[in-house]
Amino acid sequence: MSLYDVKQVQLISVVKVFPIVFGILGAIIGIFTFFIFPTDLAAGLGFGARFLSWLIFVVLYTVIMAVGAIVVAWLYNFVANKMNTGVVISLEPKE
Repeated sequence: MSLYDVKQVQLISVVKVFPIVFGILGAIIGIFTFFIFPTDLAAGLGFGARFLSWLIFVVLYTVIMAVGAIVVAWLYNFVANKMNTGVVISLEPKE
C-alpha cells in the first residue's frame, strides 16, 4: 500500500473542466425546472420566456458553481500550504 500526499490542486485544471460539467448539470436541472416539472412561476410563462429563463439559469448556475469550485480549490491550496500537509490518499496495486 502506498501513501500519497495531495499538497496542491492545480487551479487551471479546475478552470478548464468544472464549467463544462456544471454547464451540463445546469442544463439538465433547468430542463426539469422550466419544462418537465415547471415551478409555479415558470408554469405561467410562454415557450419563449421559458427558454430564455432556462438559458439564463444555465449561464448563472455554471458561473456560480464554477467560481465556488475555484474558491474551494484556492482555499485548499492556501490551508494545505500553511499547515504544510494535505489530504493523504492510500493506493493499492490492482491484482
